[in-house]
Amino acid sequence: MDSKFMEQFSRHKNDFLKELTRGNIEINFKADSNADSKKMILELFEQWLLKKTDLEQLQPIQTVQDDTQSFDDFLDDVLSRAKKILNERGIKIAYTSLSNKFGIAESWKCIRVFGSNNIYYRIGKTRPRKGPYKGQEYLVIDLVMDGNKKQVFVPLLKKKDAIENQLGVPLERELPKVEATGKYRLKLMLPYDVVKERNKRLAAKKLADFVEATKPHLNELGVI
Repeated sequence: MDSKFMEQFSRHKNDFLKELTRGNIEINFKADSNADSKKMILELFEQWLLKKTDLEQLQPIQTVQDDTQSFDDFLDDVLSRAKKILNERGIKIAYTSLSNKFGIAESWKCIRVFGSNNIYYRIGKTRPRKGPYKGQEYLVIDLVMDGNKKQVFVPLLKKKDAIENQLGVPLERELPKVEATGKYRLKLMLPYDVVKERNKRLAAKKLADFVEATKPHLNELGVI
């Protein structure tokens, strides 16, 4: 068998499994106790591969252009898209972009949803030095609640399972040593492939979903 074919097949298979585990592939099969699960997965893989091939053929110029885009510009585009999505859902946000005001490149953007100055969202990149994600680079969306352990953070942890169920992905906390310094965050970790592939649509949707899933619980806790 052609080694190039096997190499391409293996690469596409791994990409498909990553997207499937992230919950980015919509499954439209009807429940059927007699269905062959292996056949269903193969059909799903075929649908995904055909769609991926069509998109690559339709967007060759955009891919070349996006390769030259800075991370700072990528974040600005993601935030602009997320703002539109959230506005349609009845949620207003404002974000700080020093790059637009002063020409300063940033690796993090702060997102204001509440009146509180010390409770906010942010998006950026990280490479943890400790813990289960050690040494790997991620695009991360944080809900920052520093200094609000008893009033906000601990009560919100009781809602963590419900939030995760709504999002379809687990949320991470800071390491215990970091929380001991008064830094309390919930994190939505996205593989850095999202940035490398310039998938602004996905990043914006994940950000919007994270805000929408957590904001009502924070409002209940008196954060407005």
